[in-house]
Amino acid sequence: MAGLFMDTLDIWLMTLGITLITAAYGVFMNFVRKPRIATDGARAETVERTQEVTVCFNVNRCLSLFFISVGIYALITGLWATMTWPLPGPYNIIFSDAWPIFGLVSLMLGLAMYIGADLRYLALPIVLFSIPVIVYGVDILVHGLTAEPLFASAMYILLGLAMLISPGAMLPRGNVGRYVGVIVMILLILSGILAFFIGISATFEHTLIWSKWAPWYGVSG
Repeated sequence: MAGLFMDTLDIWLMTLGITLITAAYGVFMNFVRKPRIATDGARAETVERTQEVTVCFNVNRCLSLFFISVGIYALITGLWATMTWPLPGPYNIIFSDAWPIFGLVSLMLGLAMYIGADLRYLALPIVLFSIPVIVYGVDILVHGLTAEPLFASAMYILLGLAMLISPGAMLPRGNVGRYVGVIVMILLILSGILAFFIGISATFEHTLIWSKWAPWYGVSG
């Protein structure tokens, strides 16, 4: 069971990296990029401006399918891991218990983007969900968990900080929101890169560890 889970954990981390970088793209499209204007003065794409916050629903509708799919996958597999606790001791807390939170937030964002809801209404829950993410990051560093505690801790903390300051990207006045959006993008990308690095490194490590593993019923040949 543990071996099967470790393989799943590797792809979880790489899926996390993909999702965080995609989220950074979503932040750029919604809160950083200035809307394109056609030569006749009309907007070149369908947008809605509410209190000077521009949201591109065409892009959001497409991205929503990705976030909904990832959210469902992460929530289901995360609940399984939370109930079975297949990892050694504290690793179940920092990975098994954290994964369904990621799934829930991804699903929440995906559904909101799909129906065209104002993303600012999700600011408060996203900020509150940043608390356990940051706590897990500090916990990893304090107790020296994982083979790369510094990188793993940074992955969590950078993501938590991005979630914590994300409401600032939705500010309706001047360029402040755009600048905060850029910071959020950078934090998400850095956290995503770390997730990729840890996941890829773990894949090679776990493949070597389990190279001689065989199911209890044996193998043919």
